[in-house]
Amino acid sequence: MKNIFCFLMVLVVPFFTQAQANVSYGSFKLVDQQLIYQKVFVEDSVTVAKAAEYYKTLPYVSNLATTNDEVTFDMNDLVVDYKKFQFTQVATPPIIQTGKYSGKVTVGIRDGKYRITVSEIQLTGDIGYKKITEKDKLTNYAAKNSGTIMNQEWCKPNTLGLLEKAFTDKLQYVPQHKKIAKDDW
Repeated sequence: MKNIFCFLMVLVVPFFTQAQANVSYGSFKLVDQQLIYQKVFVEDSVTVAKAAEYYKTLPYVSNLATTNDEVTFDMNDLVVDYKKFQFTQVATPPIIQTGKYSGKVTVGIRDGKYRITVSEIQLTGDIGYKKITEKDKLTNYAAKNSGTIMNQEWCKPNTLGLLEKAFTDKLQYVPQHKKIAKDDW
């Protein structure tokens, strides 16, 4: 009996471990059969008013709205600057190089921290075997089995890893006193 139990554990444990590992990659995860980006940041000075003021200045933000504890907006045609993150053209998939990413963004704000959630993520671009000219759900490419597991072809540092860096870089709240000067002297 003990041998049967051990044999079943050898078969069952890796199955459940693999299943759990296949529903997220970095700050991306599958929620209700949809791929979302979600990340928490610590920032003592963040308020809804300051965050709204900051996000209004970004060129890829539209339809900004606020409530007592969050800022919501549409992210439109965000481009990944893969060279900024020191990736070469050869090592970067065509969809990351040519892609434009859009989605619904919610910035939830609590005492000393905020959480960015990007849902309904869509993309256009060249995926190599197909040109995506109309906005299509990222979930259709980065997930399998109707959005229940991650597509391992996307779970790489130069794919979702690079997209995560771009989303973090472009959507992270930067307080006024921490902004970098645009002119070098």
